[in-house]
Amino acid sequence: MNKKSTRKLSSFVLATSIAASSLFISSPHVNKSYAATNQVGQINTSTAIPVLFTGNVTATKLNVRTSPVTTSKIFVTLSKGAKVSIVETSGPWYKIKTSQGYGWVMSNYVNQASALPVLFTGNVTATKINVRTSPENTSKIFVTLSKGAKVSIVEKNSLWYKIKTSKGYGWVMSKYVSQTNTEVLPVIDTGTITATKINVRKEPKNTSSVFVTLSKGGKVSIVEKINLWYKIKTSKGYGWVMSSYVKTTNSTTPPTEGGGPTTPTIPIKDKFGKVTSSSLNVRKGPGTEYATIKAISSGTIVELKGENNGWYQIVVGTITGWVSKSYIKIVDQQDAELGDFTLVIDPGHGGSDPGTSFKTSSGVTLKESVIVLSVSKYLKTYLKNLPINSYFTRETDVYPTLTQRVSFAESKKADAFISIHINSTPSHTGDGTETYYYGEAAAKATAASKEKLQDSMAFADFVQTRLVEKLKLDDRGTKSGNFHVIRESSMASILTELGFVDNPKDNVKLASASWQKEAAKGIYLGILDYLAYQGYNVDSYYL
Repeated sequence: MNKKSTRKLSSFVLATSIAASSLFISSPHVNKSYAATNQVGQINTSTAIPVLFTGNVTATKLNVRTSPVTTSKIFVTLSKGAKVSIVETSGPWYKIKTSQGYGWVMSNYVNQASALPVLFTGNVTATKINVRTSPENTSKIFVTLSKGAKVSIVEKNSLWYKIKTSKGYGWVMSKYVSQTNTEVLPVIDTGTITATKINVRKEPKNTSSVFVTLSKGGKVSIVEKINLWYKIKTSKGYGWVMSSYVKTTNSTTPPTEGGGPTTPTIPIKDKFGKVTSSSLNVRKGPGTEYATIKAISSGTIVELKGENNGWYQIVVGTITGWVSKSYIKIVDQQDAELGDFTLVIDPGHGGSDPGTSFKTSSGVTLKESVIVLSVSKYLKTYLKNLPINSYFTRETDVYPTLTQRVSFAESKKADAFISIHINSTPSHTGDGTETYYYGEAAAKATAASKEKLQDSMAFADFVQTRLVEKLKLDDRGTKSGNFHVIRESSMASILTELGFVDNPKDNVKLASASWQKEAAKGIYLGILDYLAYQGYNVDSYYL
């Protein structure tokens, strides 16, 4: 058989972050003044990025680069003792502000002068928890923590916590960290109460319950501002007051564009939504009169933070903004987490390339391309109820090239890739099911390829076990294979051979619709097992 497959790597981080950055800046949906703050040599001081903390350069000379990778361009060099303002952290890198624009430096050459404020502390509850460079399951893992480890949380973002580690700040899934002390929010402003009496409410709306009352002249610390409301710290916890009854000492947030919404925002907690429009603009405020921050695509999972006049305030990635309520479908938290995962299925061969074939004793010619496409269609029906993003390299009898298959998976930013095939031998003596992963020589392996190998081997084991269970053919095991689609792809990638088309015991099942369904079921269950291995809750999706 002429095996043509595709494969990929589960942590496609540095390349993805660089590509995402360049795409973001060049996107027509991006507010130009914001984009300018991210371009080297262009700092718009009216829209500057907030400083997280400050530090001093400890190296004799420190190169400032255009992106967080040592192969990127150097555009300025700093000397020892230089003071820097850090605006972003990404694993072992700091993004800093310089006189020539924003750039990246290695964090181990900067002595931190002031740290990010700790919101609260917690303990790791999972056996192992990966710390990633950004709040996405596809981002690079730069350190792993064990169960019971104590962590300091400095930021919350949807399903993620930003924590401080010995190797820099990183992101972990919040469900694997239990909170051990009361949340302490950073103060953004202070003020004085101007009303005789002011009610402090649990939520920023007049119908919310009052839990404490403050008197005129009282000093308050403001930790959040939402339209007509201030969130303040009291002796009985955090609560909300009408901003018109508080005279602020100073202001750290710019006035809302266009004067801001005239109605208060109703807060939403622990709710998620899925984008139903092919392209949905995220805006600076609840209305079309507000500027667009960026556009997000259909199927994107967002966290809902508030509602105002038919608009949702959302968090997606590191962006907070507003979208029209009409284009958001409410989903539960489990679905929201799974919505971050993307799978590409590749039915091998097709069109001008039928793959291997065999003419049975009854005169029927069995074609690999036809059988694997049929199995993929059955697999698609199983995947419909699983809220991951699943794509197929082909759904008809056409032939995408091997390069096109890999490019397709990369364009979807897939987390996993599976190529489905049928086997044969010149002697017609082969039998059974086997699954391949690509194993690079240890001398050539990078951190990224090692992670891909680890994930690919696990994925192969899960799918192989389930296929043998369902097809009841001989178990030929998992092994390394040098096939284009699994070698050239950057995510966890496997190529599975369901059976041998030229073996009577195998082909009687491969040609049967009922056994093809069993093969699809086996692959589906293997996918669920791999998702569970990656930390997703998929218990309710097993057949």
